[in-house]
Amino acid sequence: MNIDITHSMGGEFHGKEGKQEAAEGTSAGVIQYPSIFSFFLSVQQFENLFRLLQRILPVIFGGSMMNPYIQGILFMAASLAISAFIGLACWRRRERPGAGALSVFIGGILIWSFGLGMNILPLGQDWEAFWTFVSFLGTAIIPPAWLIFALQYSGKEHVVTPGMVALIVAIPAVSVALAFTGVIPPGDIVSGQAYGIFLGYVYLTIMTSILLIVSMLFDAPAVYRQQIGLVLMGALIPWVATLSPAAEAGTALPFIIMLAVLSVFAGAFRFHLFGDMPVLKERLLNGLTDSILVLDPAYRIVEINRRGEEIIGKTAPSILNKPAAEVINRFPELIAGYDGDEEKTSIRSIKQSGGGLQHYELRIAPVTDRRSRTIGHTLIVRDISQLKQTEDALVSAHTKLSILSEITQHDIKNHLGVIRGYAGLLVDITPEGSDERVYTERIISASEMIEEQIAIARDYQSLGVKAPVWQGVEAVARQSARIVRFNNIGLSIDVGRLEVYANPLFGKVFYTLFENAIRHGGGVTSIRIGFTPAGESGIIWIEDDGKGVDPDLKGKLFARNVGKNTGLGLFLIREILMITGIAIR
Repeated sequence: MNIDITHSMGGEFHGKEGKQEAAEGTSAGVIQYPSIFSFFLSVQQFENLFRLLQRILPVIFGGSMMNPYIQGILFMAASLAISAFIGLACWRRRERPGAGALSVFIGGILIWSFGLGMNILPLGQDWEAFWTFVSFLGTAIIPPAWLIFALQYSGKEHVVTPGMVALIVAIPAVSVALAFTGVIPPGDIVSGQAYGIFLGYVYLTIMTSILLIVSMLFDAPAVYRQQIGLVLMGALIPWVATLSPAAEAGTALPFIIMLAVLSVFAGAFRFHLFGDMPVLKERLLNGLTDSILVLDPAYRIVEINRRGEEIIGKTAPSILNKPAAEVINRFPELIAGYDGDEEKTSIRSIKQSGGGLQHYELRIAPVTDRRSRTIGHTLIVRDISQLKQTEDALVSAHTKLSILSEITQHDIKNHLGVIRGYAGLLVDITPEGSDERVYTERIISASEMIEEQIAIARDYQSLGVKAPVWQGVEAVARQSARIVRFNNIGLSIDVGRLEVYANPLFGKVFYTLFENAIRHGGGVTSIRIGFTPAGESGIIWIEDDGKGVDPDLKGKLFARNVGKNTGLGLFLIREILMITGIAIR
């Protein structure tokens, strides 16, 4: 069998017996491709690069001209080594979208390059036929694998179903089967009707994959466009190179493919092709309901998601690389008051054209590298209008309930005053020790307990309404100590200038503890307050010289309904402290 041309990856490789014919342009098998991709890349660059290598390599290896076999084998070996390394790296990441298909694609390059390399050697016509088939097998693997990679890489992995894969590989599989069984010799596949079908399939997969990757350039964040560009270059290099006369030399194609593999290699490792998928990042950013803007160290906008475009009212191309202070003119004080070192949060209300208010929470924070150097800033603008409306509705409802509660408490206290007044008159006119006197005193005691519960309910109603504030412990304790002074009890406070972040009812905590010490301490004459550091926190302790707490009550002293009276006083102060994470025991 006399094979004078082997079509591979859209280019030509000439067997030893067909080299002269190809050089003279007389071989019927030489294929002239239409310049479909001429606008993508200048073919003159490839031609000049190949001629430069032809001049340099003889100087390195000696002689007026390198042996073409050695030259071809060196190129093949380089292509095989680089492809094998990258293919193995991709296979180890095969669980990530596109990595498995890319490893199969590189496997096809390995088979194709190896077949071409062996075909260079003078092994005879039978071996040439065999290695021609091997290189054709690699050629049949490359297009479908690359198309599947492009689908997965561009975020359309849901399309890659078993049925779709079978459809994609149908034509290459049939072509290989026909060549393997001998129904159509490999040489005829690249020159007859079967060749036309296969070539049409190759160009269809090329155009589809290129369109998929090019479409990503319009939708992906700018930070990933360089990565996508490298992948696109890897797709274009082999096909554009076939337009160059330099590609007619058999040893040029492996070198060209090596450039393509290196391009994909740069995207895969230098720009983390499989570590951070652009489509995944794009979906995450554009799926958020918050406006996300990424600023460089000079506060220029380098990235923005779709929600950010909606809130600002401008498209990404019109604001990228522009100062944020100029673009975000609705919130000038945000950038103006930001020093770039610490996170800043503010809330801004903007009046809309319809008269309503739109509320935004703005947060800007620095982005640092491993050396804690500021390399940029993130700006988050969150529309909290609905949250603000809900908050206003809750405040309004709480205000109405508070007014109703105050009116009700006032009326109850008035009626309690009447009950105590009449009960006091009954005590005065009933004999001491009589049942009537005992019942009347119980009525007075019950009315006092009801009034105390009303006071506790009033305090509990205010719990959590006002925001916590920093408060000086000594100042708050002394303001709450009137009951201590009234009972002529000594008070000693040694906490220094200690402040705590607590609810505005923090003074109620001290008052209740003082009251319980006086009422249940049994002859208390002095109360001491101190502070003991404990790592990043500390302990404020309060002690008196009374009889102490019943051991049976210590574990549940601050639970509800525990104690001799209402059982709510100590429970309430525990709730006050818990609002800001303070525990009491």
